[in-house]
Parts: sequence; C-alpha cells; structure tokens
Amino acid sequence: MKTRGFTLIELMAALVIFALISAIAIPLYTNYSQRTFRTEVMTELMSCAQALERFNAINFTYVGAVDNDGDGSADAGAAAGAPAEDVCEVFASIRGGRYAVNIVTTVDTYDFTATPAGSMANTGILTLDEAGARWWDEGNDGMDIGIDDNWQEG
Repeated sequence: MKTRGFTLIELMAALVIFALISAIAIPLYTNYSQRTFRTEVMTELMSCAQALERFNAINFTYVGAVDNDGDGSADAGAAAGAPAEDVCEVFASIRGGRYAVNIVTTVDTYDFTATPAGSMANTGILTLDEAGARWWDEGNDGMDIGIDDNWQEG
C-alpha cells in the first residue's frame, strides 16, 4: 500500500527555506519603507519652507507662523511649536505619526525639525533652515551635524 503526503523532513525543509527568505526580505522592505517615509517628510519640509517664505513676504517676519493652541491657524507672536495648518500642512506628522514636525522662528530666521516617531523612531532627525541648509542627524545624537548633512543616505 502506497501512502501520499509529505514527510516531516520535507515540511521542515520548506519551513527553513521560507524562514531564510523572510529573514532577507523583511529587513529590506523595512529599510525601503523608512527611506520612502523620510523622503516624504523631506519633500513636505521643503514645501513648508516655500510657504513660510510667502508668509514672510506678506508679514515681514517668520514669527506667527506657529500654531500653539492646536486650532490649525497661526498664532500671532508665537515663535516655536508646530507649523500652522493655514501656513503649511505636514502630512507625515499627521498620518501614521511617523514624524513630529516643529518650527522655531525669529523675525529673520526659522528652523524646521522633523523628529522621527512611531515606526520611524531612531532613524535620524531632519532639520531645515531659512538659508536652505539641510541636515540629517542619522544617529539622533546631535553630534553628527555637518558629517551626515544634506539629507544624503549613508
């Protein structure tokens, strides 16, 4: 009498092959996703920088482009906090909670900071200032600014 089916050895071999493929594919996919989300917030920061320049052209200051009370509109005199939605919207910080975007302003300067959160935690703080200088502190330690700059991947 001949029986049909798989032996335990055959099932274990298939499981080992599946585990090896997963061990390679999952980290590659995670890395790809993180690069995509990082690029998304970089694009949004550049868009917000343009919006802030328009704000400055109208108001002759960057101060007041911040929303500290959470109503979505700019608060007069506010110099630090989340960017006001009526100045620019940063979807990366809203969708999925991947980044917390904040801005510090003076009359003549601003500094955007995108701090990774959630699935992006520990992937590097991104900053952008009014002169167009861009930094990616890949190690989240504040020490690498100038070494890993210009939002380039290492």
